[in-house]
Amino acid sequence: MFLSLLSLSACAGRLDPSVRQRAATDLSCSAESLKVEEVEDRGFNEGLYRAKGCERSQQYSARYTLFGCRSHTPEEIAAREAEEQARAEAYRRHQAERQAAGGGSSGGGGSATKFTSTRVTNLCPDKGLLFHGRQPGHSGGRTDSISGNATFNVSGNEGDSLWIVDDKGEGVSSFTYSKSVDQIFITKSRFGFSTSRS
Repeated sequence: MFLSLLSLSACAGRLDPSVRQRAATDLSCSAESLKVEEVEDRGFNEGLYRAKGCERSQQYSARYTLFGCRSHTPEEIAAREAEEQARAEAYRRHQAERQAAGGGSSGGGGSATKFTSTRVTNLCPDKGLLFHGRQPGHSGGRTDSISGNATFNVSGNEGDSLWIVDDKGEGVSSFTYSKSVDQIFITKSRFGFSTSRS
């Protein structure tokens, strides 16, 4: 944890150069001639920047990750989030189809698995990282994300788990699907679930 904090602190001062280096390639302009300005401070390890040079400009979201400082264009971020959402929707459809198929053959002595949907609201302004599965880091699950101050529906079988994970992919809080819970909240700290806004 101490080394991670040191890396985070060191990278926080290098977001500007990270943007400059990326923009030099994108704008076909020398890094020295670029003007880089911060548009929005998004916290200790993230910011929105605009690079200008050679009669062109480009906006970037720069942040610290475990792999160093990274800069991405809004188009890249939108494409990645759309891809994540598409994977999530495909997974939910698959789960629904599997449940529907299983429901028609539950005439034996066993009980059918109960499929349920829950509404998730992120009370934190930062994007939350999620994991659907028994335990983060193990096979059989999938990663997901939810934008800051956003709401979406998640689905699973009763007894399945939904996790909040940190930047390392490690679980920090979990919710177990239940028919009795149709709304949960990610707390403002981004690292906990709650059944109420408070």
